[in-house]
Parts: sequence; C-alpha cells; structure tokens
Amino acid sequence: MDNIYSVRLTVDGNEDVWPVIEKGSGQVIEVSFDDLTHEYRRYTYKLEHCDFDWKPTKDLFDSEYLRSPGNEEVIDDYEPSLNTTVLYNHYRFTVPNEWMEPLLSGNYRISVMTEDDDSGEEVTAFVAYFSILDPKVIINATMSTNTEIDWNDKHQQLTMRINTGRLPQGNIQNEIKTVVLQNRRWDNAVINPRPTSSMGNELIWQYDRDLIFKAGNEYRKFEMLSCHLAGMHVDRLRWYDPYYHAEIMTDYPSRNYIYDEDQNGQSVFRNEYDTGNDTESDYFLTHFSLAMPELEGYDVYINGRWTYNNFVPAYKMTYNSSAGQYEASLLLKQGYYSYQYLALPVGKRSGALSLIEGDYYQTENEYTILVYYKRQGDRYYQLIGMKDFSYRP
Repeated sequence: MDNIYSVRLTVDGNEDVWPVIEKGSGQVIEVSFDDLTHEYRRYTYKLEHCDFDWKPTKDLFDSEYLRSPGNEEVIDDYEPSLNTTVLYNHYRFTVPNEWMEPLLSGNYRISVMTEDDDSGEEVTAFVAYFSILDPKVIINATMSTNTEIDWNDKHQQLTMRINTGRLPQGNIQNEIKTVVLQNRRWDNAVINPRPTSSMGNELIWQYDRDLIFKAGNEYRKFEMLSCHLAGMHVDRLRWYDPYYHAEIMTDYPSRNYIYDEDQNGQSVFRNEYDTGNDTESDYFLTHFSLAMPELEGYDVYINGRWTYNNFVPAYKMTYNSSAGQYEASLLLKQGYYSYQYLALPVGKRSGALSLIEGDYYQTENEYTILVYYKRQGDRYYQLIGMKDFSYRP
C-alpha cells in the first residue's frame, strides 16, 4: 500500500543479517514499518508456510505448522513520530510470540492486513518473508576469480560441497533443492543447479558454469542525518513545503574499480542525534541523478536491500533528455544508504550491472547458499542448511 514505508525485518535487533532464525534457538524476527497516514489503523498479520520457491505450501493445515488460537493477530505495538515534518506511526511485532509460534522449519510469508477505507473489506498492506533453519547438512564453499569464462577479469565462481551424512540416504539429489544468491538479489539467483559429482555422502559443485557470477562493483553510498547540513554524497538540502529535499550528488557510470568499504545494499535508519531512530528520524524527498546517454531497450532501477531488490515502479528512473540523465525521487527515512544502478532489459526479470557499474573481479560480494529438503512422501520443504559469507579476492 502507498502509505507503507520502511518495512524492516531484523533478528534479535540485528539489521545486518538475513531474516532467518534457527529452530528452537529462542531467536525472534522483529517486523517493523511506518504508516504515513499518521492515523491509527488496525493492522493484523498472519503466517503461511511456503515451499523453497516461496509459494504457499498446499499440503499442510495451519495447525501443522503454526501454534496459534486463530489465523490472525492484531499488531498492538505502535508509536507516533516525534518532532518530524512528515508524520507517521511506527508499528512493530515479533515472531514467534506467545500468540503465534511457527512449528516447522522452512520459508514463511507474513501478510500484514488492514481494512480498506472505502469498502471496509480486508486488504493486504504488504507481505514480507523469513525462514526457520533446522541445520542438518554441512556446507563448505570457496570462491575464485579463475573461472570457466575468464581469469581475474569480470567474474567470480563458486565451488561448494554439501555433506548430507545426517540425512536418510535415498534419492538425495532429487530430494534437495539449493539456492545461491549474490548480495541477497533474487533476480540473478541460481536456483537448484545440478551437482557436478558426488563422493560418499558429499554432493559437489565444481567447475560449474551455472555458479559463475558477474562480479559487479562496490556499492555507492550516501548519508543524510541532519536537516541542516548535507551529509556524505549529498549535494544540498532544501525545504519546499511539505518536505525537506535532499539532492544526491550526480552519479556517473563507473569506468574502473575503486576500492571502498561498502555495505552491499544495506541501509540504517539514523538521525544526527542517534536517538529515537525509529520515531524521531524524518523523511526526506531524495533526488537521484545518473548522467549518461539513454540506454535503448533497458529500464534503469535504483537497487539495494532497502528497495527489497524489487523492480517496482517506485524505484524506476526516468530519462530527462534535456539534462542528459536518469532521474528518480524517493521519499526516504533519514539514515545511511548503499545502492547501485541496475539496467533491466525490457521484458526481462534479471538486471545487469555491466552497463552502468561495470564488472570487476576485485569486488567484495556477499554470497548465500540455502539448502532445502523434501524427502519422498514428505509434504513440505524444510530449510536444512544455510551459509552466508563475504568474498574479497
């Protein structure tokens, strides 16, 4: 819904980790969001178990994967913003809790619901996703810039081994599904590559062209903490009723690799006093510009974890031919943001960095391996393995 901003999932308050908790660990997922109507709305949430591809599991009853007196719970923890020009209510809730506890490992979809102002019918405000891990395999992984395509040039290649010794030894290769992601992007994720070999209880992926990733470049970044002083990579701040406007310095296509300590698309909500960051941080209308010739046959998107790695209209840039640049304006909460520009071929679902950011083997990237398991006769996919690591050549 258009009034929902800054949806965030954290694990025990940690913003920098995947929304994955280990089964029986006592960890909790906190879901938070801002409603910019600034009027109390009654929000509820419900959980659904999902397959490895995030589609709802059809063969389970709610009571099999969820301990709950009902299928929806009310979100009753909320606070109004304080001393901000953009007024909002900040909502939060945690899972599991005393009213709703997921019972099985695997993927889960959270649907946050409210009533439509006109019809009074229940509508979905937003959906978010998390996982519960029940570790049963050991994952070993290495990366190399000496790939099947090139050597120390534009790519990085993953080699991985999965030890399945704790699983019943049946038709393991068909019972396991693997997903490999780079910087948490789903548009270029590698879904279920076939093992190249096996040895005893180990499945091996080696010299696999499916596991070669374009290396990309380090993320760009900016910071806007104050409404009085321009922060890192911010050209200037202005007030035009009803918003503060932050103009990000004009960006240009990258021509080479420049070493930088980036955060791979992460963002952190924060204000200049670093107090009450959830409710005392204001919203700025943030203006991006990317000076370059228009890319025929491509749409250009701003990308980061805070765009949820989605290609949706809010993050799509428009080309200003008179200024010779792509432009976009986003209403963003004060804080630190890392971002990149993706060129998406029209009609496609996987974005490319090559045309704007470039591909350089030296780039530090985060890789994630997820392992799902559904034995013959089972009715759902378990998440039985996860490995998340950073690689810098």
